[in-house]
Amino acid sequence: MNPGTRATVGFATATAIAAGGYFGYQWLALVIVTTVFVLALSWPALTWVPQWLTGSAIVLGSGALATVGVLLGDERPLLMRHIVIALAFGALAALIIEVIRPSPTGHVLTAVAGNVTGVAVATSAASWIAAARTPGGELLVVTGAIALAVAAVASAATSTMTTNAMLALGLGSIAGGASGALLFGLPWLTGIVVGLLCAASVVVVHELTRRDTENTRRLSGIAAGITPVTVAGVLVYIAGRLLIG
Repeated sequence: MNPGTRATVGFATATAIAAGGYFGYQWLALVIVTTVFVLALSWPALTWVPQWLTGSAIVLGSGALATVGVLLGDERPLLMRHIVIALAFGALAALIIEVIRPSPTGHVLTAVAGNVTGVAVATSAASWIAAARTPGGELLVVTGAIALAVAAVASAATSTMTTNAMLALGLGSIAGGASGALLFGLPWLTGIVVGLLCAASVVVVHELTRRDTENTRRLSGIAAGITPVTVAGVLVYIAGRLLIG
């Protein structure tokens, strides 16, 4: 798949999350819903799920459920439980639907694994909202999203994966530290840690998808660009709870 597509989609998604986080978690929720919708449409292409409509419906339903739960939840320290519930329901739905509408012979495990992984990726997107709703978390959301945007671009800067990985990790960490300190007055170490975690998610996902040389569909590149951004929401939430409280 085209690394330029991954980098462009990752940059655009991270930028949208940064803007949404800056204007408030309600706007951020709108960005997350849109992100999950695009992810659901493109996910089957990335994971070779044979039944596209079923796979997209499972991913979209679980992601939407997690987003609504975190958005409307009242107990802020327990917001992540809504994501866990949505993840459980999504995984169960993937198994039940596979029994009711089995995939072609030889593709059953691929379908189940692909759909359950998609559920995990889609529900993790709601972690951005959970992070934004915690005290001081909205600052980390913008900081992490900026680091993601920089890392996404750096991950496709050259034709050498090792160089791209070093650039993404280094520039992502610097972007996190600088944006957090200069824009919001966060300690440099906090911003650097958040930036490094977000950049690491970009590097890992891009390296895994890069090895799938047979998958040249544009939709798979879109899903590969969105995935590290949604997953990074969990890392930002955890970092916020540990570093800020």
